[in-house]
Amino acid sequence: MAGAAIRLRRKADDLREIPKSGMIAAARAVKKVADEEAARVSGGDGRLTGKKRRGLKLRARDKIEQRGTSTFCRVQGVSPAAWVWVNTGTDPHRIRRRKRGKNAKLRAMTVPHPGTAGAGAWRRVRRRSEVIVPQIFRDAVNEVIRR
Repeated sequence: MAGAAIRLRRKADDLREIPKSGMIAAARAVKKVADEEAARVSGGDGRLTGKKRRGLKLRARDKIEQRGTSTFCRVQGVSPAAWVWVNTGTDPHRIRRRKRGKNAKLRAMTVPHPGTAGAGAWRRVRRRSEVIVPQIFRDAVNEVIRR
């Protein structure tokens, strides 16, 4: 009888740890999905070239906090503007001309840029996460119950 009570107590303790451990696993999974989508829209390395010398790296970070009895996790893009550009695109705008040379006037000229079409990258991250995250928590609960 005492052995059963001890096993039940251990299961209760393990179940109590699921929100925190599940959030860590879910955050890792969502960040991996974000990296995959970034590689998909950027051509392999997750960098948007053309903005900076080495390009902007599309990354995601997470923040897990516990308030009272609830655990919260937020995963967001590190460079939000870059994620917005690849998600919704950009409108037509003016950019500096990329002409190099001695004539400073030619470098200062601006030319029209047609804008870009959005690839819906962050929407795909959200859509894929909506399937993955509940499965992570179901697996964690099933693992504790089967022990």
